[in-house]
Amino acid sequence: MVRVNFTPDDVARTRFTLTQAPLSDTVLAFIELRRAAAEGWRGRHVNPWLREARRRFPATARPLIDVLGPRPPWPDLFDAFTPDLMEALEVVRATPRATLRAELSVTCTGRGDRPPLWVRNLADGDKEELELVIRAFRDLHDAVVAPRRDSALVAFHADVAKRIPVLLEGGHEALLGSLHPKLRWRDDGLDRVGVNAEWDLGGKGLLIRPSAFWAGEPIFSLDPEGSRPNVLVYAAQPNGHPAAEDIRPDLAVGDSLAALLGPTRAAVLRALRGPRGTAELAAAVRISPASASEHAKVLRDAYLIETRREGRSVRHSLTALGRTILGHLPAASAEPGERSG
Repeated sequence: MVRVNFTPDDVARTRFTLTQAPLSDTVLAFIELRRAAAEGWRGRHVNPWLREARRRFPATARPLIDVLGPRPPWPDLFDAFTPDLMEALEVVRATPRATLRAELSVTCTGRGDRPPLWVRNLADGDKEELELVIRAFRDLHDAVVAPRRDSALVAFHADVAKRIPVLLEGGHEALLGSLHPKLRWRDDGLDRVGVNAEWDLGGKGLLIRPSAFWAGEPIFSLDPEGSRPNVLVYAAQPNGHPAAEDIRPDLAVGDSLAALLGPTRAAVLRALRGPRGTAELAAAVRISPASASEHAKVLRDAYLIETRREGRSVRHSLTALGRTILGHLPAASAEPGERSG
């Protein structure tokens, strides 16, 4: 198993990231596509956004097939967690030749095959081949990751909101153990079942990053040299993927909130800009009270709304997270309940 040892300084400096990492998400999205292809596009992890990503996949990103396989090991040289894509690609462009050779050698050896000539040239620091990789990541990001940015951001914030009560009630031990069944806290360290390695964090702590573009087991990106942060990436919940519902692609582009939640549930959330009872909510969205109650339960479980009892009735209202989502995602042109035409 992976054993990550924590000192008191490491515990004090372990925190959630507050920003997105577009290059990291692009890498994860690509690996998810490889995993789906390796399984013949069958299985429960193949969500609609992956099928749409397959359709949008740019030909210029095909060189990444020789660099990033569906299974580890994967090179760490693409683990740039800066929130700016161009800045992250500059970090890749500045990778020393020795690092390129070491990272790509481990990756190709771990996959048990001989790398193609262009990858061997890349490992030797060939500038043209490096630019080929940079273009591949940029085009893949623009085609696959950027269109899902809003729904991925919602999943990111919803997951962090879900973890905060766990941290407050149980501390870091409970928090880290809640991220995935294969993670557990034991004897001042974090264990991940299934891989054999041991690491120290060097007093820098661990940056915890949920990703809506990843559905696999947690991934550690640890830097013994101390030049970049130690990061733990795990699949954001409750979605696991952006826009995980079976939605129409045109709806995902035109209304990010409906793309994530579904049109009815998005209308329910928008209807709660002001507090409403269940009957009022049902009338505003033009659904049955039973359906309104069920949608409210789902939104409440995602920490987007809260429900208070007032006598024999209840009133639903937005949480701070729900208000933030409505403030940052494009709203529909019509008010909830209105019909065009």
